[in-house]
Amino acid sequence: MKLFLFDIDGTLIKSGNAGGKALELVFKQMFGVKKAMRGIRPDGKTDADIVEEILLKKTKQQADNSLIGIILDQYLSMLEETIKNPEYTVIEGVKEFLQRIHYDKVDVMGIATGNVELGAKIKLRQGDIEKYFKFGAYGSDSRDRKEILKIAVQRAVSYAGTDFEYVYIVGDTPLDVRAAREAGFISVAVATGNYSFSELLRENPDFLYHSLLDKDVYNLLSTGRIEEG
Repeated sequence: MKLFLFDIDGTLIKSGNAGGKALELVFKQMFGVKKAMRGIRPDGKTDADIVEEILLKKTKQQADNSLIGIILDQYLSMLEETIKNPEYTVIEGVKEFLQRIHYDKVDVMGIATGNVELGAKIKLRQGDIEKYFKFGAYGSDSRDRKEILKIAVQRAVSYAGTDFEYVYIVGDTPLDVRAAREAGFISVAVATGNYSFSELLRENPDFLYHSLLDKDVYNLLSTGRIEEG
């Protein structure tokens, strides 16, 4: 049996920068910092890491866990509103892809993301795709991406009641590829986020595709027999 763990931003959805906008509102209200996300690249990072980076670069506040937690609580309140924007979209082909896997009952799918759990659910719910994922691991579980993957696998085993012969990590950033490699899992990179196909290729993922529309991705999910893209 195979397990597939999906990143969210840039892999399943494009939020219209809802997370960045929410954080900028929080930092403006709490610290008077304008354009807090300027110069910050969030791709592949945990929410806590992003907040810590902003604190260190844009404020004189000490980036302790207590303050990060307060900021993330405020962020989640703002995200409920910023996610409702016209630029939010489920990436082309994702809904059909998830429906096909869901109805074929091929293997097991879960979430592994740097988003805190509630933030992940807000983002998935907006696109009506939360229902396809019965478990996951999040940036609220760990700030170490490879540990998030391992936690997700543990939860998958509990959910399915079985171990998995193969674990595939589907993501759109170099950090997703590196975390998969460090954790000993198989990386499936898709160039649907802010990193190009050539940028991802330099990370030497096990599989690399332009998007989840590529027919070979479904073949990988359904049969495990595939030629590398």
